Amino acid sequence: MMNNPKANKADWYAEQVLAGAIPACEWVRLACQRFVDDRAAGVWQFDQGLADHAVEFIQALTHTTGEAAGKQFVLEPWQAFIVANIFGFVGEDGSRRFSRAYIEVPRKNGKSTFSSAVMLYGLLADGEAGAQVYSAATKLDQAMMVFGESVRMVKSQDWLNDECVVNNSINNRRIVYGENLYKPLEWNPGKQDGLNTHFAVIDEYHAHPNDELYNVIFNSMGARRQPLLFTITTAGFNRESPCFKHRQYCTQVLQGGIQDDALFTVIYSLDTNDDWTDPAVWAKANPNWGVSVYPKKLEQAITEAKELAHKEVEFKTKLLNVWTDTAQTWIQDAVYMSHNQGEPFDLDDLRGAECFGGLDLAQTGDFCAFSLYFPETGNVITRYYLPEDAVKKRTDGAGTSIRQWVRDGLIMQTDGNVTDYSFIKADVLSLAERFAIREIAFDRYNSSQLIIELQNEGLTMYPFGQGFASMAAPTKEFERLIRTGNLRHGGNPVTRWMMSNILLKRDPADNVKIDKAKSGDKVDGPVSIVMALGTYMQDAAKNQNSDFWYISI
Repeated sequence: MMNNPKANKADWYAEQVLAGAIPACEWVRLACQRFVDDRAAGVWQFDQGLADHAVEFIQALTHTTGEAAGKQFVLEPWQAFIVANIFGFVGEDGSRRFSRAYIEVPRKNGKSTFSSAVMLYGLLADGEAGAQVYSAATKLDQAMMVFGESVRMVKSQDWLNDECVVNNSINNRRIVYGENLYKPLEWNPGKQDGLNTHFAVIDEYHAHPNDELYNVIFNSMGARRQPLLFTITTAGFNRESPCFKHRQYCTQVLQGGIQDDALFTVIYSLDTNDDWTDPAVWAKANPNWGVSVYPKKLEQAITEAKELAHKEVEFKTKLLNVWTDTAQTWIQDAVYMSHNQGEPFDLDDLRGAECFGGLDLAQTGDFCAFSLYFPETGNVITRYYLPEDAVKKRTDGAGTSIRQWVRDGLIMQTDGNVTDYSFIKADVLSLAERFAIREIAFDRYNSSQLIIELQNEGLTMYPFGQGFASMAAPTKEFERLIRTGNLRHGGNPVTRWMMSNILLKRDPADNVKIDKAKSGDKVDGPVSIVMALGTYMQDAAKNQNSDFWYISI
């Protein structure tokens, strides 16, 4: 093991995190493990020279504000780790592997300075002809946070000042280096066509009300050989924001549920069971602990945070990077995949077995899901249906996986812009020929002609309420089965993705149900499983074969 971080900071940092010598949360540990695994696998080449080139450029810059003003920019090990990942991994053609980065880190960890240095590398040292570099935000003052630091860096050193033309006038802020251009970019719908972005930083993504700016920047990079969209943010207060949804996607990439080889991500925060009031865990969330984040500052703030609710939220969110406006994700991926529940199984082994169904039709232009639960064996299967136009419209990171799942046959794509219910009908009837389906639960407030047609085909359709009284018991049973290892879901990646999107809604009596409105993304599959469990529980209660009992309303 390396003992000298100066020898190779990135390798040293990953080793120290994985050895437990550097305090780190789950997401940082997974990012380090991904770095180590990808180096060992050799699928992507790691070019140490390219990584060192970026590190050396950044460390030739100087700080311009605070106590460090005028001093050389020395990358901390965690920053060197990020730089090495982004600039070191390349493909067979020598172009960079990562075109997107998502970094979440609390205040006072040098976020703007670090971002400024990375953007200057894209402008000055990346060898890209006619590079366009942007510091992008929904408002100009936020875009200026990073750009302004870049201007100060350029002006503070003769070797940069001599090579660059800096214009900091109100209506024409820019840094020009030959044919290369760097400027702040304020989101203005309809006025940002024609971008040909090489590098861009999106600072404080949590504050964005939608993903329009992110998508415009990302889509403007298509003509570049090795662009970089560098998103860096603190946590926020809105779990319905595009930032939180993107964060969820990033955690799924780190966990291995989604493979996205073009995305680098590391998230500095606390672990789920950490006590936020315990100073011993604060370093996990603050990689610049003792460098630019001083323990005494947090110790002074904690007393007020314990007494005042709004200060508690601010302390957790801005100083510990904990999203605060709702509950944690329901069931962690490691639990969901435990006890070999994700092992594939042969459907032919279930032929003729008794089962109970749950049909979530959702909206006609979106996901529909049909699940079958086999109580004798604990197996569950879920079929997904999605119209072609809905697949095409998913331009976010999850859209890439959705299109792959369609190709793999895990999602059945129907023609047009609405789900073809006749396709679902044919699939359900095909399953009914293979298995002994006792009953199929459906949402009585979202029923359709399809329900009538299935009944006419001889299937027993059971109207299932979506309120707490109907959903609470099977939701809790679903969790119990997973935690005890008694739900054999086969590792369906679509369901696995949806499981990580789930947030629960609670009533004053502590009844729970899946909150479709506030969950991070689609959850139709798990909802259909809960409904299938619910109709089984109702049937068992009616036949007095079980202790299950509740009223469907």
